[in-house]
Amino acid sequence: MNKSIVYQDVTDLATTQELRVDQIYDKVIRSVVWIVTPDLRGSGVLINRDLRIVVTNHHVTKNNKSVLVFFPVPDSNGDLIEDRDFYLNKNNLGMLKQLGYATSGRIIAEAPNTDLAIVQLDGLPETASEIKYDFSSPVHLRMTKNDRVQIFGNPGDLDLWRWTAGFFQVVDQGLLHINAGTYKGNSGGPVINDQGMLIGIATLSNARTDTWAVPASYINDLLNTLAPIQIFSIKNNTAFTVRYQTRWAAADIWMPAAIKPFGTMNHWYNGALRNVPQGYPQICFDYIANDGKFTPLVYELQTYTQIFGTDIKERISPGDARKYHFRYNFQTQILDLYDSEKQ
Repeated sequence: MNKSIVYQDVTDLATTQELRVDQIYDKVIRSVVWIVTPDLRGSGVLINRDLRIVVTNHHVTKNNKSVLVFFPVPDSNGDLIEDRDFYLNKNNLGMLKQLGYATSGRIIAEAPNTDLAIVQLDGLPETASEIKYDFSSPVHLRMTKNDRVQIFGNPGDLDLWRWTAGFFQVVDQGLLHINAGTYKGNSGGPVINDQGMLIGIATLSNARTDTWAVPASYINDLLNTLAPIQIFSIKNNTAFTVRYQTRWAAADIWMPAAIKPFGTMNHWYNGALRNVPQGYPQICFDYIANDGKFTPLVYELQTYTQIFGTDIKERISPGDARKYHFRYNFQTQILDLYDSEKQ
């Protein structure tokens, strides 16, 4: 994956000193998020501030295209507000969104086999910071039994922005086995070593003091599926099927497409493979209807650039694409394409 998407923070661990628990908390907590879906509550961690990318569990985001995400809000004394009701209060939500503490996040990639998901946020607060990590080599392989770790998240119905002390045990069937008591709501939260470095994402626990985490190195596999995608959409506001053609460069062949009445079609191009030249993409269609001849009309289109993993088709939402629509004039019998965002 191009490093412009997600860069790697490589740290010389040999020269990194162990931190006190309070130091780790202060460094980490402003990268921790609370994720709210219609079905459940979970946690996550910000790994790229520039691109507003959060990592969490697949079982937290499952079946959702977008989620509501909260960052910790400081009060007038600088202490974090931990009351869940404060964040969910509709009277506060508008203010929190304006300041970036509450934001929508769209799920741009998931890996059910490793229980990971990547969420791109619409906004961030000024206080947000990204977690320290090193995906160049598996940090957990340098852990030994009973090394101390800290797990951050939002467990159960307790106050938010909590930490739990634990002790690394062993790598168990690809997961990090940790001796720590975590609960529903910790899912997706970061597991941190004594140097303040991300080593895993909490994914599972039992009624005893057993917690399992996905190794942080697995995150890189999912990040490597991300690429910039250029997207536009066309809606057919006519009572008949509209046939047209598109292309993304002069050397491309025209690709046929058709939209049924009042339907919408998304078109996208993987910009990681080739930059779309100026003046493209283009669309061509017969703009004089019902005369028995093909009278072509060609337009240049604009796109939005979004980041997606490989399953883009299942992930595109209406807000991701630059919008156009067909409209038919019955008096002139002319079909034309309009910019929906300028109407």
